[in-house]
Amino acid sequence: MNAPILDLLRERRRELGQESIVSVLRDRRPLLLRGALIGALVLGAAVAATALVFLRYQFVKVQTAQLTRFEVESTQMQAEMAASKAKLNQLTATTRSLTEGLTTLRTSSALLADLQLRIPEDLQLKSAQVEGENLVLKGQALDPMAFARINALQLELARSPLLKPKGVSVVKLERIPATPAAPGQAGAPSPAAVSFELTGAFASLPAARQLAVLQQLGSEGMARRLLLLQAEGLLP
Repeated sequence: MNAPILDLLRERRRELGQESIVSVLRDRRPLLLRGALIGALVLGAAVAATALVFLRYQFVKVQTAQLTRFEVESTQMQAEMAASKAKLNQLTATTRSLTEGLTTLRTSSALLADLQLRIPEDLQLKSAQVEGENLVLKGQALDPMAFARINALQLELARSPLLKPKGVSVVKLERIPATPAAPGQAGAPSPAAVSFELTGAFASLPAARQLAVLQQLGSEGMARRLLLLQAEGLLP
């Protein structure tokens, strides 16, 4: 049963010839229902859109968190790879240095054997030093023909497989006058001589050439060591 509708202006409406409030409300009820339905639909659509936006936000948030985690892991992996590469390069450099130290011809008996084969007669070698990439020789050549002997030594060193052909040069020449024997002492006077200093740049030899030179100079121990390092893959 519908509740009665209080219409305080009913008499006034009658005087004006207007419909009663009951008739007006009865005619407008479908319109109100339609408006309420449309409002409910709009509200439902807004709620659904809000829910979809929220779900999308949560999805994007999860994806962003995963991407951030992947980025952190990628950065850590790159740092680990860089550290491993640095360690590998350091180990490679150390291994190369040790290998070169084990197979270098600069301080081996092969160098001394090569020098003995190239020193002319009446030329005295006083010192042979390795200074970085160069070999420094000091000594003296006796007269006569001291300069010719020094020149012959320079040419022989230029033909050495251990030195660069164009890297041998004369650094210093100094004439030493003859010294007579001291009075009252037996012995011949010291002949005139020329002191010299030669320098030569070491040649860079591949492993195969080093092996041939070592075998030619009779340095069998160094040759076996070189073959062993080659078998282990430590030499190119």
